[in-house]
Amino acid sequence: MRYPVPSPFFRRRGEDDASFHGRMLDDFTRYLDTYGHQIGVLLVEPQWGSSVAAMPWPPALLRAYIQAAKARGIAVVSDEIMCGLGRHGAEPSAGGTGCFLAECWDLQPDIVTFGKSIGGGAGHLLSGAVLLHSASKLQSGPQGTAFQSHTYAGSSSRALANGAALLNSMESWRPSVRAIGDAISPIISELNEASAGAVIAHGQGALWGGLFAHADRAARTAANMDFKKRCAEARVLPYFVPVGGFMLTPRYDDEPEVLAAAVKEMAQCALETSREMGWAPSALLPLGAPDAVAAPPPPRYKGPEAASLDPTQKAIYEEIDRTRTTSATRGPYLPWLASPALADAAQNLGRICRYETTLSQREAELVILATAYANRAAAEWSVHVGEARKAGLEDAHIAALARGAPPAFAGGSRESAIYAVTADLLEHKRASDESYSAAVAALGEKGVVELVSIVGYYTYVALTLNTFEIADPLLTEGVNPKAPWEADAAYDLHH
Repeated sequence: MRYPVPSPFFRRRGEDDASFHGRMLDDFTRYLDTYGHQIGVLLVEPQWGSSVAAMPWPPALLRAYIQAAKARGIAVVSDEIMCGLGRHGAEPSAGGTGCFLAECWDLQPDIVTFGKSIGGGAGHLLSGAVLLHSASKLQSGPQGTAFQSHTYAGSSSRALANGAALLNSMESWRPSVRAIGDAISPIISELNEASAGAVIAHGQGALWGGLFAHADRAARTAANMDFKKRCAEARVLPYFVPVGGFMLTPRYDDEPEVLAAAVKEMAQCALETSREMGWAPSALLPLGAPDAVAAPPPPRYKGPEAASLDPTQKAIYEEIDRTRTTSATRGPYLPWLASPALADAAQNLGRICRYETTLSQREAELVILATAYANRAAAEWSVHVGEARKAGLEDAHIAALARGAPPAFAGGSRESAIYAVTADLLEHKRASDESYSAAVAALGEKGVVELVSIVGYYTYVALTLNTFEIADPLLTEGVNPKAPWEADAAYDLHH
């Protein structure tokens, strides 16, 4: 599952920036509410590379994404392989160097990555060298590495030497980056206007790009092929992005006037391609006005309404409410009530599995959380993570379960034996001789029977929740929507 991002592929026709960004943030928040317990790291590119052809993020929206992730204990990596080392051209923060957008935009990530950019000289004299003839000679050596003109240096020693020189001189290149941005910006604006929406171009500093804006990838691929031919004839060579379009990563010491002349030729090629394609405006991004968006599918069966329960159903409903910590309106109970005999048997089995076995509450919750994770049952997880803490299961063990990893229980302990059988059953649908023998030694044969029953019952619960798409009402009704996940922000990500 990829998290929702504010790219042109997600925008709706007629949607202004504020509405689009607000909708994306709402979608991202729901994404975190559903998958946050499975996520260790959020990776962001403040200015995208080839995936969206150098489009910069809206800074305020990106800050909100990062804050939402960090509030849930998710580490954040700012990937500045393309836009770092001053290529972005953004204004430095007070007392800052302007090296990274993370600094200029006050993103406050946990990590910044920029290895290829400093190694390949994104911003210094090694980058952007393109050969129209005899390029094959660069591949004839024993390594055959010095061939890529975009982000690779082809040599570790060259990368280190170039990186040191770049860092020592970066401040002096800022005026050049701004001059490059000033030279390219009006050409990109003219291309957007002249193409009438068939090209979406954008960028800043010394990193620019554009997308062919047809909604169909095959159409964009056809445009890319035509565009490459025109560029070859004009003897200009941008980086052709696979999504359909181009990127520009000029050297910091390029002369703005000479560069602008080449970019104008490239923009003319892109414009001619867009006109040659003859795309109808209705086929271009963004598609679908907000009021024309297809209605979501009808909700799946959630069980009979409480007011319509017959006497048998009502008696079972009241018994669930009386004997369980979870209300009968939550979880799988209402769908089960469609079959009263099944609901009665299931809730009684659940009560026994939860409270009346030789396993402790802590041990039972360990099994339940492992089962919820294996079945990706978010509602089951969000209810039982709180119950597990009440029963004394430590955050470090919960964090491991949230990654599908074995908790660090002491070897030979009851809990290690319980987890080993549980993991075997969930992954392989049977217990190995080793884990079975250890479980019998720790729990006895009766205890193993009870353990298998807990895994089976809570798998049944998870499948019911997943089939009927039943969410935790605390999330769907807006009653403290962060409650089931807030404590997870304390997870130790180093474990």
